[in-house]
Amino acid sequence: SGCKVIKRPDYPIGIYSVGNSNNLPDIAAVGFNLVTGPANLDYLDAAERSGLKVLASPGSSAGEWFNTARVRSTLDRFDSHPALWSWYLIDEPDMQRVSPDKVREAHSLIKRSGSTKPTSLVLYKGDEAQWYGSIADITMVDRYPVPWLPLANFSQHIHKARLAIDKEKPLIAVIQSFDWAGHQSVLPGEENLRPPTKYELRSMTYSALVRGANGIFYYSYADMLLKDRKYPELWSALKQVVREVRQREALFSAEHVWWPKAHHFENQDTRFNSALEASVQSVFLQVEKGDELIKPGHYVVAVNTTPLFHTYRFRLPWKVTEQVPVTFETRYAITDGSWVVDQFEPFAVRIFGPLPLSES
Repeated sequence: SGCKVIKRPDYPIGIYSVGNSNNLPDIAAVGFNLVTGPANLDYLDAAERSGLKVLASPGSSAGEWFNTARVRSTLDRFDSHPALWSWYLIDEPDMQRVSPDKVREAHSLIKRSGSTKPTSLVLYKGDEAQWYGSIADITMVDRYPVPWLPLANFSQHIHKARLAIDKEKPLIAVIQSFDWAGHQSVLPGEENLRPPTKYELRSMTYSALVRGANGIFYYSYADMLLKDRKYPELWSALKQVVREVRQREALFSAEHVWWPKAHHFENQDTRFNSALEASVQSVFLQVEKGDELIKPGHYVVAVNTTPLFHTYRFRLPWKVTEQVPVTFETRYAITDGSWVVDQFEPFAVRIFGPLPLSES
């Protein structure tokens, strides 16, 4: 089933538009394990040599002009290739106005043809998952807000998609790593376009974790390094973020756990972000096995989705008598044993844990 591709130690971290297969070794060295690319033998073999898997089109996109003969031919040749990760059904059917029925027909054709690999589709709007989220084995959401939408819009749409999709099905967040200035025609009239900063990249990455994504892709390698205008600083920032995720893979793969959540903002005027959700988004996680960096236990991950400073407090799932570590910061949070309070800089990420055991 599609879910099998989402387990540790292969937490999905992918990137779009990598260009020539000569770039694959460098991409793998950063920590990526997935790329988009063509379904051809040379490319798949090159990906396998680099330890990468490929999200590839089956030769035709779902919709009115779906070419069943071409798709069957592509599946016959490449479905069994070990580097083939998933078949890319369609990109943004909600934007292209391709009906869920047409997408379902394409998915069914691939399954009837004997494919052993999962199917994937990408949505632009998270709430469209109510119509498309049950079709493919893997649903992805691409939301690129910088700078024309509030950054919180990304987190909001990942959350919408997660609520609409069966919790056992993988959800992949596609994160902006490009400058809209290179795609000005898509946003006519928008001014002062720019790429995301490192802090925005990191905030979106951890927001994907907090809002329930099971993996991440970034768009795109070509926009940073293969076009006339290059963005080496953005590529450098993305490499740092990806390496951090890979080092903290136990956290990103952790189980989301319900808790009797209560939180509070010192400044009530800024407690909501521009999406009218809590400015700081937090989640309770359980790490089963852990590793050298992330010990087994329970953690709270909190992400500032705004460009503002916040004093944020949350109630612990249980009362504690010991100190609460702020992971990776060699300090302890301020706590009275029931509540934790901490300062959040713009787009900051805080990880608290492993939490001390209950005092009872």
